[in-house]
Amino acid sequence: MVYPTHPKYILSNRPFGEPMAQRTREIYKPGDIETNLVGVTSQHLARNLSQLGIPAVHARTLFRRMYKDLAAEPWADPTLPRGLAAHLRAYGRLELPTIKKALRSGYDQSVKFLLELSDGREIEAVLMPEKARLTLCLSSQVGCAQACVFCHTGRMGLTRQLSAGEIVGQLLLAQRWLADNTDWLQAVRLAPETRISNVVFMGMGEPLDNVNAVNQAVTIMTDPYGLALGLAHISVSTAGHLDGIRELYAAHPKARLALSVHSAFDSKRSRIMPINRRWPLAEVVAWLREHLGADGPPVMFQYTMIAGVNDSDEDSEALAALTVGLNAKINLIPLNDVATSRLAAPDPGRIQAFRDHLHRRGIRVMVRYSKGQDIAAACGQLVAIESKAKADLN
Repeated sequence: MVYPTHPKYILSNRPFGEPMAQRTREIYKPGDIETNLVGVTSQHLARNLSQLGIPAVHARTLFRRMYKDLAAEPWADPTLPRGLAAHLRAYGRLELPTIKKALRSGYDQSVKFLLELSDGREIEAVLMPEKARLTLCLSSQVGCAQACVFCHTGRMGLTRQLSAGEIVGQLLLAQRWLADNTDWLQAVRLAPETRISNVVFMGMGEPLDNVNAVNQAVTIMTDPYGLALGLAHISVSTAGHLDGIRELYAAHPKARLALSVHSAFDSKRSRIMPINRRWPLAEVVAWLREHLGADGPPVMFQYTMIAGVNDSDEDSEALAALTVGLNAKINLIPLNDVATSRLAAPDPGRIQAFRDHLHRRGIRVMVRYSKGQDIAAACGQLVAIESKAKADLN
């Protein structure tokens, strides 16, 4: 039996039993329902609605309208209760970053977005076309605290963390940009209805230094009522933040991790990656072996090759040993040019010899040349300043 004190009857200013036609007079306080819907999980929104006596199914409707239909006003859906729609029309918003600059690579057509956040801070994201798919490289922080010597972003230092909404907002904004720029899709030989299918957390920042927001963003991205990305299509990069790795797998046991290695020797790694002094690589890899094993989710070892620093046969042999006991693959990334740095990539012959050594050990390995190098959009080059480019899309 439903009593008059049930939440569905105390939402409004109408007396118990008032006709359904009067529901437009329902009143919600502004804080009853999140005013910025971007960054809120559908589960959280459903609980919030349920506490107000509103069927949780309407959270799915809002998600579908926001993320699948790219609606600017998802509350305009005619299936939503009129009182809820009126409240969101008055108080709701979809707070997204704004595009200050969109720069297109003249080599591979990648697009780098310089984005402004609500407080005026700037971040960057990169849209990368590949055969039959689109990948978006996201930022998780404004700047980065890790100070890796070969990374331009690390020279910024850390300004602040991004919220889950600011992380998801980059993806939603990029999807909307695609809908408005079908000529670009045509130029990269993709169908006009193509959406972003892959996401890599490899932009500005150390994602697992902001693990709560990243976990929430991944939950939203994989929501079947929203963006519906498969977890296998989302890679979370880390320099070796062990506490964050533990939290990532606690929330998403089948997460895809990209571990930045850059040297298998602790003394050398500590010089180029200060995070190694807090969480030595051996400790990180031991945890992954224990909790993931050889049959667990794949782990990508990212290895930036630096001439005379980490490109010897000895380095290759030590790197091979790290993969034992893991479902591992190695990406070799020739160092991208970073202004004022004296470091350089090895010559092509040395890179090939390094790769071949790993291949002979039966290890899955490939050389990955970063996209967007001519617009400073490649690995290690992202920094919130405008860059020279072949073409300006704004």
